[in-house]
Amino acid sequence: MKIAVAGKGGSGKTTLAATLARIMSRSGRPVLAIDGDSNPNLAAGLGMPADQASTVPPVPGSVMHVEVLSDGNRKRTLIVPPAEVIAKYGVHAPDGVTLLVMGRVGHAGAG
Repeated sequence: MKIAVAGKGGSGKTTLAATLARIMSRSGRPVLAIDGDSNPNLAAGLGMPADQASTVPPVPGSVMHVEVLSDGNRKRTLIVPPAEVIAKYGVHAPDGVTLLVMGRVGHAGAG
């Protein structure tokens, strides 16, 4: 089963995703929670201490091949098996949830 949580900013997406992940994991299901926000906070929602949440390594772009298509769009293809990505970058969170962080703001940039 795959569940995606989407909506406008400030609508509680992270809180809802963290709650669903923890409930499903507590019921014995394997759960992989993926934080795709550039300002990731899912670790905190899953109950990880702030010092631990800030050290979760983001999955690097090198796991994908990016091809620029003739129309200017980009096609991204995963070149590392998903199980290897999870094993290398997945972090154990409370209640048995495995967390992947897809990105993080490195520094402020021009608007």
